[in-house]
Amino acid sequence: MDIAALQSEIDEVSVILYQNREQEALRAAGELFGKLKIITDALISGKAGENQEIVLYVSAMYQTLYAAYERKDMLGIADCLQEYAMLATELYREMIGG
Repeated sequence: MDIAALQSEIDEVSVILYQNREQEALRAAGELFGKLKIITDALISGKAGENQEIVLYVSAMYQTLYAAYERKDMLGIADCLQEYAMLATELYREMIGG
């Protein structure tokens, strides 16, 4: 997976969320969540998954995303993507040695 492209997509979706374009934002975020799942599954099942802090981090990311998504909190989703998802992609990049 191209991490730079994924990080760029996270930024693009975050802008849509910050602009509060709800329908477009929720659709784009839903597509992005599928890609993030691949990254986080790899983190948890790979060598990084042996580190309990990473597992807890991924869990906190999904709890925060779910809570914001459930409330349709566009700013909360965007903040979570910028904080948690960007770091998760960096952790994945380190794990694969990229």
